[in-house]
Amino acid sequence: MVNGRHRLTGAIELMDLPNADLAELARTLSDLAWINRRLGGLRLIRKHLASFLADSPVPTRILDVGTGYADIPRAIAHWGREAKRPVEIEAIDQHEQIVGLARQACAAYPEIRVRQGTALALPYPERSFDIVLASLVLHHMEGEAQIRLLRELYRVASRIVIVNDLRRGNWPLLVTWAALQIVSGSQVIHHDGVLSVRRGFLSRELADLAGNAGWESACVSQHAFFRLALVGRKG
Repeated sequence: MVNGRHRLTGAIELMDLPNADLAELARTLSDLAWINRRLGGLRLIRKHLASFLADSPVPTRILDVGTGYADIPRAIAHWGREAKRPVEIEAIDQHEQIVGLARQACAAYPEIRVRQGTALALPYPERSFDIVLASLVLHHMEGEAQIRLLRELYRVASRIVIVNDLRRGNWPLLVTWAALQIVSGSQVIHHDGVLSVRRGFLSRELADLAGNAGWESACVSQHAFFRLALVGRKG
């Protein structure tokens, strides 16, 4: 059996490759949005985000880095509408095809702007956003790139950074493999989901990365479905 306790490096996930089959990519993104909705991703974000959505006529400025299908920005926009707390969301991803699909998905959400850009050199000044999010992005990085990403997220935030990623281990690996066979027919998800868990983190590893990236305060918490939240608050 593959040892899920040791972090896998040097692997490439199919979602990271350019020029994917567009129909398969759209199906994969739709399945991932369902997984986020049902298997803890949205719940984690909402838990940490709720108290930071301003009860004010001035919109809360939010950046979602590595947005994928922009399902998290759409969920936040929906929550904001329900609570009558206005938001303005910038959703950024480096994958050109994914950006195109995300823009289509966000057509009914004027609160959301989707743009193409790299997470390691965010095209914004310091403290441009109240809240900065990165979901299932960090495990795609290796070595110094992980620290660069966390520095960039922290640089452009004025209040809080929320990093949502996966907890590594044999049990998370086995359960994830079995669950993905049931909930998705996408071969991309079957391949990438297992790799993602093997490239995930332990709580202490996330805390160490945040410290090395210069975060003044960082807290790591465990959530359902083998999710980890790394949260950094700024004064």
